[in-house]
Amino acid sequence: MAIGMACSILILLWVQDEWSYDRHFKDADNLYRVLEKTVSIDGHLFQEAKPPTALSAALKEQYPEVIRASKYLTFNWSFQKGEEFIPEKVAFADEDFLKMFDIEFKRGDTSSAFNGPMNIVLTEEMAHKYFGNDDPIGKTLKPTGVTVTGVVKSFPRNSHLHFDFLIPSEFLKNKGFNLNDWGSHGDCFSYIELKSGTDSKLFENKIKDIVQRNSKNLDLKPELFLQNVKKIHLYSSGKFAFDLPGMGDITFVRLLGLVAVLILVIASINFMSLATAQSTRRAKEIGMRKVSGANKTKIILQFLGETLLIVLAAHVIAMILVELFLHGFNNLTGKQLFVDYQNAGLYVGLITVVLICTLLAGSYPALYLSSLKPLNTINGIINKPGKAGFRRVMVVLQFSLSFLLIIFTLIAGNQLKYLQHKNLGLNIDNIGHFTFRYGMHNETLKAELGNNTAILSTTIEAPDVFDADGTAQSFDWEGNKVNGEFYFSALYTDADFAKTFQLELKDGRFFSPDFPGDSTSVVINETATEIIGFKEPIGKILSSSGIKFRIIGVVKDFHIKSLHTKIEPLAIMKMNGMGGNCYIRMKPGHISSTVDYIKKIFKSHNLDYPLQFKFLDDEYDKLYRTEQRIGKILGYSSFLAIIISCMGLIGLSLFMIEIRTKEIGIRKVNGAKAIKIFLLLSREYLVLVLISIIIASPIAWFGINKWLQSYAYRITLNPWIFAVIGLIVLFIALLTVGLQSYKAARKNPVDALRYE
Repeated sequence: MAIGMACSILILLWVQDEWSYDRHFKDADNLYRVLEKTVSIDGHLFQEAKPPTALSAALKEQYPEVIRASKYLTFNWSFQKGEEFIPEKVAFADEDFLKMFDIEFKRGDTSSAFNGPMNIVLTEEMAHKYFGNDDPIGKTLKPTGVTVTGVVKSFPRNSHLHFDFLIPSEFLKNKGFNLNDWGSHGDCFSYIELKSGTDSKLFENKIKDIVQRNSKNLDLKPELFLQNVKKIHLYSSGKFAFDLPGMGDITFVRLLGLVAVLILVIASINFMSLATAQSTRRAKEIGMRKVSGANKTKIILQFLGETLLIVLAAHVIAMILVELFLHGFNNLTGKQLFVDYQNAGLYVGLITVVLICTLLAGSYPALYLSSLKPLNTINGIINKPGKAGFRRVMVVLQFSLSFLLIIFTLIAGNQLKYLQHKNLGLNIDNIGHFTFRYGMHNETLKAELGNNTAILSTTIEAPDVFDADGTAQSFDWEGNKVNGEFYFSALYTDADFAKTFQLELKDGRFFSPDFPGDSTSVVINETATEIIGFKEPIGKILSSSGIKFRIIGVVKDFHIKSLHTKIEPLAIMKMNGMGGNCYIRMKPGHISSTVDYIKKIFKSHNLDYPLQFKFLDDEYDKLYRTEQRIGKILGYSSFLAIIISCMGLIGLSLFMIEIRTKEIGIRKVNGAKAIKIFLLLSREYLVLVLISIIIASPIAWFGINKWLQSYAYRITLNPWIFAVIGLIVLFIALLTVGLQSYKAARKNPVDALRYE
């Protein structure tokens, strides 16, 4: 019981943490993020987290239901501390943002914090980092020259919003950023606060076509919709372009919540089995109590009270185990979970768990023992305690649950392994990358890096290769059978992109410095050729925003997004200007020295922002970090589930052996061999375990298939894995029951006959 409770409490801590995101805001029920959706001509749904920049101000101005509204943009920006430039997370927002999200000021106040475009608000941690114990108010931060007007408390960890510095959005306006642009997409989030009592669905219908009304020359008709802030963390993963990273997934929250409940149920069933197995030892006690005047209710309360005491003791042990293993569990989940002993809700939850476990574990033994007839118990006349059907159902139930956990854990592990080793169509091994914004010309940087013989190839590209949001561009072409443009995923790069990532050309060529006209050329993938419908696409024209692009090549399909989504039509175009993501393919065995050389080159340009060098295979692994962690939690949970189930099986086998002790003695006296008695005692439970496998297999097949459908690329379920896991579970059950049966079969029959 203690092991089961400890495991469940740890999992429920994770579930509660995920569920708590953004629920601490005072007006969370009225806070919404405004999103945009568009249906393309081919029926593809595009959903974006960042609508036009002009939207938030327009909503506040035009609709009385909106009492506050704010833009929200984030950048990685560098500030100078001594001679060092340190990258920090900077957010730009409007004044309403401070009130909407309960920004708590430690120094300064809401009314003066954003009274000028060159103001900046920073968190307590950043204030101490840059100014030590000095008062930062009125001081400036280099190199931007912004003035500190406030110090605020950092947002709680369980929020989708995080920043180190907060600057008025007017700052961007002074830098040439158009804050009233209805044609922009992917620049900033829009948050609104509705009046209390406003029906969000009705308001959503009122504003859904506001972008269409204010924008001209739209090829498609975008519609707006709302998302409450309490749903952002768990209901956004992989759904919206240009969204924040690190979102959770409601599917995993529900799954692990169910796992926690199942483990508690299995532990309670085992407790029940062990309690019932010992019932014959207390039968005379019950008889004497009944003869002495105790009624059925008192006996039930007595045994429930005893169960409650044992469960409370198990709970104390469980909390000790939780504290012992919490650090390791945090390392496993990547969180900073803790048990808040000052939270009244914690005690309500724990008391609820204790009471539920008490009822689950103690109800059947109490009801059974209270039903015994006093004269029979005093005379030692006890038939098989409890109903055999009930016991068998319990065995089938707990092993069905254990089998489900084990099979799902193995399938999830195989799917994750498949994702990590699937041929992506491009080679990401030994590729490092960094972002540079200004201060270096693309070709100059490539030339300097090319002087190192350990650098095989360099390319500059935008956006990130494994950018989960991606970038889209609409195209039309002659002969398009549908009256409208199609959206293609888009990459902007240089002539060395195909070489660096070792792409395979199916037709034509890639960009080349020998062809100046490549600035208006495009390379497409196989999926794009299928949509366009040209049998010979080379030389054909695609048009976008009035610009004509000539197709010069077709590359074989490759993945630039998570394998949750199918490969989309892709257009690769020539990148011009300065800045981007620099990808460098290095010789194996020379990685460390090459990275040092890259750092030296970067430092030689004396830029006012630091080098942030990453390896591409690590970035790819991050796409499936959540699945990795959930898989490990499920693995440990299924291991504990089968251990707890086997403990219950020991209890039931002891139960049956105890009530059949005289029968065993008589059989041995009449010549029964130990092997026959062993088979007699073991057969029933092995049959029950086999039944549980048969029942659980179709349920597992259905559930796993449904889960795998969330991946565009997935493994094929093999029925043999169910058979193999079933045999393993049967073998474990045989070992568990067999040991008890073997001991009973080897006993001296004289001892067995004297048992009663």
